[in-house]
Amino acid sequence: MPRTVEYTNDRLILHLSGLTSAAALKRQVDIPFKNIKKVSIEDFKLSMFQFRVGTSVADIREGRFLIGNKWCFISYENHKDVVVLELEEHEFGKVVFQIDHPEEIKQRILEQTVRS
Repeated sequence: MPRTVEYTNDRLILHLSGLTSAAALKRQVDIPFKNIKKVSIEDFKLSMFQFRVGTSVADIREGRFLIGNKWCFISYENHKDVVVLELEEHEFGKVVFQIDHPEEIKQRILEQTVRS
């Protein structure tokens, strides 16, 4: 998988590798647990024509997308069952990413946000 999640004491780090990082124009996104206000798993379909800095081809979305008046970081090849983090006081309003075992990832993030 071109995306992995690292957990530290106070933050989640989303790592991107290979072509995914090239398409997204970013290698990692740091998210302090204190900035996560909601975690969900959703079908997050986004128009190909959404204003972006990154890549949007077929169902692939990689990079920064302007949704409403907030920049969001999105990284997926399939819009179904992606992890959606709603953030406050962060450069991104949302971080949306595809990863293996999204339910396990969601649960781990929820556990970490309770601790911090």
